[in-house]
Amino acid sequence: MWTLSKGEFRNLTGDAYCRLCSERLESNPEANNTVTCGTCGTKNRISFQQDIWVIEGVSEEPEKEIRDRAEEFALLRSYKFNELKQRIIQSLIKKREKYGDFYCPCKARTILENVCPCKETRDGSVESKGRCTCGLFWKQ
Repeated sequence: MWTLSKGEFRNLTGDAYCRLCSERLESNPEANNTVTCGTCGTKNRISFQQDIWVIEGVSEEPEKEIRDRAEEFALLRSYKFNELKQRIIQSLIKKREKYGDFYCPCKARTILENVCPCKETRDGSVESKGRCTCGLFWKQ
């Protein structure tokens, strides 16, 4: 079960989960640390406070944050980028400025499933179609 309070995600079940894709994160409950999700590449700052996992985003420069996330995700999945990478990254940054997160530039709805890398991409659309919908991630 999750609760949301002032931008923090709290998990009351005893495990820590990624704030983007909800996959379980490996962490030591004794230490405050930053963990990169092995599924989506998102950095999560996690801590264990009063028997509750607190999962927060890692505040960084927006361009660095999305570039690091995209690079990590591409590395995890063995994807490549094409020549439109810079243009797509800029579109993601504009979406963050306007809507508060890196929503896929080719999707109209600003829902968690459309935060880059979007759920469709995390679920294997690149393997089946050869690339993600917006063209950021490509199959090698």
